[in-house]
Amino acid sequence: MLTLEFDGLYRDAPQEMHLERSAGFMCYGWVILRNETVIARGHGGYVRGKDASSNVAEYLALIEGLEALLDMGAEAEFVLIRGDAKSVIDQMQGFALVSANSIKPLYRRARKLAAHFRRAYWSWTPRRYNHEADLLTRRALQQLKARPEHYRQALIRLGGKGRGRAGKTRLLPVLDLRLYGASQGA
Repeated sequence: MLTLEFDGLYRDAPQEMHLERSAGFMCYGWVILRNETVIARGHGGYVRGKDASSNVAEYLALIEGLEALLDMGAEAEFVLIRGDAKSVIDQMQGFALVSANSIKPLYRRARKLAAHFRRAYWSWTPRRYNHEADLLTRRALQQLKARPEHYRQALIRLGGKGRGRAGKTRLLPVLDLRLYGASQGA
């Protein structure tokens, strides 16, 4: 049995940049376990000039984790997918509707990826039990903070004058790290 644990977080753009209130960066982390052993992990971040949110970050984490499972050829395996974002888990199970326009394309992408796994099961878990994915998300945040000019330039590109809504809502990756065959630690 494989388990995918995912987590996402959102941080506003620095106030001194004078961008729209919902501009910011979103970090994600995911871990894939076979039984209780970590076999893959990843973390990264995106910037968005408008409509950035915690829910967007959670969907990005889920999408990145599902893509990793596909990279591993795990379509035929029993996969438990766990996250601490109850709204995302409920939406993916069909228990809740997606109403936010900023989420709908990510939801459709996640549904399309999840359809590859015939034996996928969804489970909400309290944040305190999503520790490894949360740590990776925070690692991504630390890495972005260590290079503030990198993500500031990305935000400026997305949020600059004359940019239409499409440019501001585009997701721009600024960090992506995946490790397959990873063991605990590292």
